[in-house]
Amino acid sequence: MSVITQSTESGICTLAMNRADKLNALNREMYTGLTEGLSRANTDDNCRVVVIKGAPGIFTAGNDIGDFAAALAEGGRFNEPFLLMQAMLACDKPVVASVDGAAIGIGTTLLFHCDLVYAGSGASFHTPFADLGVCPEFGSSITFPALLGSHRAAQMLLLGDAMSAIDAERFGLVNQLVDSTELDNTVAKAAARLAAKPQDALQTSRRLLKPDTAHMLEVIEREGEQFARLMQTDEFKSNLEKFLSKKNG
Repeated sequence: MSVITQSTESGICTLAMNRADKLNALNREMYTGLTEGLSRANTDDNCRVVVIKGAPGIFTAGNDIGDFAAALAEGGRFNEPFLLMQAMLACDKPVVASVDGAAIGIGTTLLFHCDLVYAGSGASFHTPFADLGVCPEFGSSITFPALLGSHRAAQMLLLGDAMSAIDAERFGLVNQLVDSTELDNTVAKAAARLAAKPQDALQTSRRLLKPDTAHMLEVIEREGEQFARLMQTDEFKSNLEKFLSKKNG
């Protein structure tokens, strides 16, 4: 069974994370599936809108730390997240996120690059990068302060505090909170409204709302350099060992 499923209907391309038994923790296969799915959707004339969703009760637990550690042990750079970031920034189609349950790490940071975000009332948003011994990614060093304000950004990125669904709506990260049983229907209605609009006007408007992609890529690269440096530190390696020991214990 594919860890990322892709379907297109009535102009709406849905990319669904399909590894709920592992809390949709993103391994290299999932990153590749999302990246390829976004790239296909972007060049598919039958696709007018992209929806990214998780499973009932879980959006994503963030990076699969076990796969992450395996990639490092194999001498790899775990470059797949960066390729997904590039694909999201290159996508001309509107991207709608459907969040039910926890969105951890990149599960939260990618939402700042979506056009619309809908969430179930039990959703939560958590970016514990510093706790693991790394730093913000996916442009979150600028997207968080811009939307949330510097103090709330520090609360999430430095203290590692989670944000509730109610606060996410209040601060503007989430467009609308609904009961989880109504989430799919709410997202489908919003996506259908987007798909019905004149596409040139819609995509032009979207580009005007997101004018400085080159600068965002520069920020992402700068964050990535520091992320890679921190992964070589004793603090990170110690935290990683503790996490894996706790997970395997």
